[in-house]
Amino acid sequence: MNPYIYVIFTVLLWGVAPIIDKLALKSTDLFWGMWARSTTIFIFMSVIFILGRRYNILFHNFSPKGLFLFSLSGIVAGLLGMFSYYSALKVLPSSKVVPLCSTYPLVAALLSVLILKEELTLLRFLGIILIILGIWLVK
Repeated sequence: MNPYIYVIFTVLLWGVAPIIDKLALKSTDLFWGMWARSTTIFIFMSVIFILGRRYNILFHNFSPKGLFLFSLSGIVAGLLGMFSYYSALKVLPSSKVVPLCSTYPLVAALLSVLILKEELTLLRFLGIILIILGIWLVK
């Protein structure tokens, strides 16, 4: 199967989720929304964990450092990032919040050059310029 199917699937799912979130925030406090989302993920992941162990289809690599970094990522993006995102989405139009918050590749591109020592090619630099132009156009 073409791996870009996963990219397309991700784009569609991440495109639908903010609409669902905006509708939910009309009747539910953002804390409870985050709690419901996280609890649901926990339940589904628990089922996957149990079935995966039973049928021996998951869990080939285990690293305490990797788990720590995933936990840190969960706190940064899943807790703090979602809290600030839902706070913005509750009071601002989703047509502005979603595109502006979707500029995170700009941060990732810059940090990947600084921290991961990835190469800043001409195409990546042009991509960064286009992201900045997109921010200006959406505001």
